[in-house]
Amino acid sequence: MSNYRIYKQQVFETTLKLVDNDLIRLSSGNISMRLPDGNIAITPSGILYDRMEPEDIIIMDLNGNKVEGHYKPSSEKALHYEIYKARSDINAVVHTHSRYAIAFSTVEMELPVICLELLFVGAPIPVAPYQCPGTVEVGTVAAAFFKKRPELKGLLLKDHGLVAIGGNLNDVYQNAYNLETGAEVYHLALQTGKVPNALTEEQIADIFAQYKKP
Repeated sequence: MSNYRIYKQQVFETTLKLVDNDLIRLSSGNISMRLPDGNIAITPSGILYDRMEPEDIIIMDLNGNKVEGHYKPSSEKALHYEIYKARSDINAVVHTHSRYAIAFSTVEMELPVICLELLFVGAPIPVAPYQCPGTVEVGTVAAAFFKKRPELKGLLLKDHGLVAIGGNLNDVYQNAYNLETGAEVYHLALQTGKVPNALTEEQIADIFAQYKKP
């Protein structure tokens, strides 16, 4: 049997970073990574994150069947494996119940490109139609968005929070952080009574050109 210890440790450490930044709390929210052998390391179901240990991370296959671990894999396991099935270049997935993402998802408000944080996660950020949490449908609907829009790094789930994707754990952590930060900034801007203007295509092109300079 493969030794999964190093991958469990990596998922555990990224989970703690998400907790430290208040993106996930208690046992809400989950994170996973695709492993070199094709299996998935994912947080367990119902375990409070302040009590979780690296060995509690579950290994499952691409159909959600447990390969290794004492607990059940996350109740949102289908959200993760359906996204992995849809795109071979996605190697990490984060789902959070972060406040601003949930708030905008409840009113089905798309997040426009008003700041760099949202630009870098592929905004405008759409809201996926409501699906019952824990179902395969949550995963298939989210996966369809990422398949249709390859530049999209995150998505709001109606009444449910956000899901972010990345090529690795560091990428997905940053994408989840930037998406929630962008949602918070948009909320704060709306409190002024004005609606912020989205960046123009010309401004966006200038930004990417600037960031690509040596």
